[in-house]
Amino acid sequence: LVSLLRRRNPAPAMAGMPRSMTPEAGQMAGGGGAISAPVVAITAADQQGFGEALLAVNRAWSAGDITTLARITTPEMTQYFRDDYAALAARGWKNETSDVKLESGDVAEAWNEGARDYCTVAMRFSLVDVTRSLADGAVVEGHPSNRQMVTETWTFVRVQGGLWQVSAIQQNG
Repeated sequence: LVSLLRRRNPAPAMAGMPRSMTPEAGQMAGGGGAISAPVVAITAADQQGFGEALLAVNRAWSAGDITTLARITTPEMTQYFRDDYAALAARGWKNETSDVKLESGDVAEAWNEGARDYCTVAMRFSLVDVTRSLADGAVVEGHPSNRQMVTETWTFVRVQGGLWQVSAIQQNG
């Protein structure tokens, strides 16, 4: 998943929010910086849930479980995953992540827009990321015993009081 996302366009996959809603959009347009919106209180349970989402997304991705991905991500993010599966299949490949360990997850910002709460979390985690040939299982990218350290920014959204869903994943660096 990580290596596939890195090969994609470096622009963030901001599902559930138009490009104009990304943090840098206001600055690029000369809008004077951050979007002014009410701040959302993020609880310890929310933070634990964000870490669990990281694990759940990677498990579902590796299993090819689009049903679970659709439950824990927005429809736009689910479509990104479908597109990524199709791109891999067209090459005759399958990507798998394993042994995912969240090293740190820091809330960068949390805000409210109407009935929706948003939270952006900088996640630093390690994992094994391998892409294999579907024909013979040969490794085409990664190494089955080498861990990678990854930093990504994940944005979550929920209808107030509801469950958080992954709405964006952006590679950092």
